[in-house]
Amino acid sequence: MAAPEFASVAMTKRFFSALILIFCSVAAQAQSASADGNQSATRPNAGGEPDAITMRLGVLDIAEIIDREQVFVADFFVEISWHDPRLAVDSDVAADLRTVGLNEIWNPRLTIVNNRGLDSLLPEVATVDRQGNVIARQRLAGRLAIDLELHDFPFDRQRLTIEVVSYLYAPSEIVFSEDSELVARLDTLSGDAWTYDALEPESYVYRLRDGGRGAAGLLFALTAERGTEYYIFTLALPMSLILFLAWMVHWLPVDIVPARTGMASATVFSLIAFGVSFRLTLPKIAYLTDADRFVLYSTLLVLVSLAITVITIRRASTGRKDAAERLARQTRRAFPFFYGLIVVLTVIT
Repeated sequence: MAAPEFASVAMTKRFFSALILIFCSVAAQAQSASADGNQSATRPNAGGEPDAITMRLGVLDIAEIIDREQVFVADFFVEISWHDPRLAVDSDVAADLRTVGLNEIWNPRLTIVNNRGLDSLLPEVATVDRQGNVIARQRLAGRLAIDLELHDFPFDRQRLTIEVVSYLYAPSEIVFSEDSELVARLDTLSGDAWTYDALEPESYVYRLRDGGRGAAGLLFALTAERGTEYYIFTLALPMSLILFLAWMVHWLPVDIVPARTGMASATVFSLIAFGVSFRLTLPKIAYLTDADRFVLYSTLLVLVSLAITVITIRRASTGRKDAAERLARQTRRAFPFFYGLIVVLTVIT
């Protein structure tokens, strides 16, 4: 009986030993996971100096600027780098560069405030070297919001911004280094109607309300100057032709009533249709642009011309043909002067 009892005791000991080993293994894995979680949730210099973040943004293309929707369509490449000594390794067998998911390590939690539909085109991963230097790369394409300043339209100059903000960290926790930069081959961008220039990145504090905590931000910007050639052919030339038609009314004999009234009415209807259709290309703004002033001054001149046409017809039909012809001659001489005045007022105001 002693042998079976001894065997039973030995099996019990081996069972408990295996159970203890399994428990220790699970505990070790849980501790490791907890450590990794804490490491990804806390910044490298937690409690100390702000962590330095370097961000390089390369503009690959600006497809178009949509005035009416106040957005621009861009394609750009972003490289974000920082140092995390906790990821450094001394082992000779470790790879020079490791690829890890961004959700597995600490990162500055960046977002683009004026994003209106950007698509991420690359995996959300980072490369880490032996010293703990981390680089994350991403390509983004899509729409970004822009606050257009259209007072000088179509002679305007716009500022296209990409507003990068950390949604988790304040300026006391992370800072963007002076090595951050914006690069672009400005002469290869698709927007042929614009001339671009790159500006230096600016660090700023993003706040939703005055006195708020604030978040660390970096502002990338391009200036875009609108080309005026397109609007010379689509705005200035058609409007000038309408005014020329209004001027030609006063070259007709004052007693040819149907032709004079028909031409005068045609100029008014053409001007209204053209002005409305052109304004639909712009956003709903509460101020006048240079183009609006040009259309407004032209409308006033056409209305005055129409009124003079009615007066001359009235005089001619009541036996005062000489007075009607004299008024028509005066209008023919004054009309070019007022057209030039409209052009000057549009440019200088």
